[in-house]
Amino acid sequence: MNYIDINLPHIIDAKDKHYEGLIDSIRKKINDITDLPIVSAFDNYINPYLETIIKGNPIELLECHNRVEPHLTPALTTTIQKVFKYQGWFDQKKKTMYDAYNLAENLDIPTCTYCNRIYTKTVINPSKITRPTFDHWFSKSDYPLLALSFFNLIPSCSICNSGVKGNNSFQIDTHFHPYIKHNDDNLKMDFKFSYEHKDYSTFKFKIKHNNKFSKDSTEAFKLIEIYETHEDEITDLRRLRDVYSDKYLEILKKNILKDTSISDEEIYRLAFGTYIDETKFDRRPLSKMKKDILEELGILKHLKKNGI
Repeated sequence: MNYIDINLPHIIDAKDKHYEGLIDSIRKKINDITDLPIVSAFDNYINPYLETIIKGNPIELLECHNRVEPHLTPALTTTIQKVFKYQGWFDQKKKTMYDAYNLAENLDIPTCTYCNRIYTKTVINPSKITRPTFDHWFSKSDYPLLALSFFNLIPSCSICNSGVKGNNSFQIDTHFHPYIKHNDDNLKMDFKFSYEHKDYSTFKFKIKHNNKFSKDSTEAFKLIEIYETHEDEITDLRRLRDVYSDKYLEILKKNILKDTSISDEEIYRLAFGTYIDETKFDRRPLSKMKKDILEELGILKHLKKNGI
């Protein structure tokens, strides 16, 4: 489960482009409303906050929803669903000035934010071929006003989005949201991938949680069940440890790569196909899992001596 830094320049740029790409169409739909009570409700509770509805952080989005919710009627709800409609517009392979492919390309998050197990790269070459799905962290059914909100569209794989999370309702203070990094240690993702030491054919994959927030979040996305399908990856890492001892990376550096200027971090990436830097976990699948297991095996202790 990877946090997304909202202060990264390309994330800020993606957010601004998201607003610019949607606002004219949304305003046009609002201007087409003719029912006077609905017009009044939009004027009072929605129109003054349009920019926040599209660009606001998750806490601000929740405030926008809470402002409107007491005044919701069936007619107002239906109109909100039409104005902020996701299906049939934003998620289709249409030739529009701005759509989900543009958002995915601007975000540039190549693996699933939730499981870090599957590539979710965006391919437009020249037609729209593939992209991540977008999970509505606040579900469209319960929070129709937020259906197009930037920080409510989480790039993810279809398994985590539709198969695992679905329409399950989460709260900011109970479950992981990739755009919120709480200051409270009890509300941070703090867990380690691990396994029970048995023989190669019977060892058991597990996750060690350091708080309830992490436990509830990983269980909601079935990470243990999903990662159990990758036990062969752990088997390979354990065999490396057994064959080369915990000095595997040191052996690579001193023998095979001794005449190169390659850094320890690059050696790690070439050896295991993932990144050791947590801020780059999203660039390759299984990055956190491999790092946690390698630390448990002792293979990374030589890198730590060098400050990596």
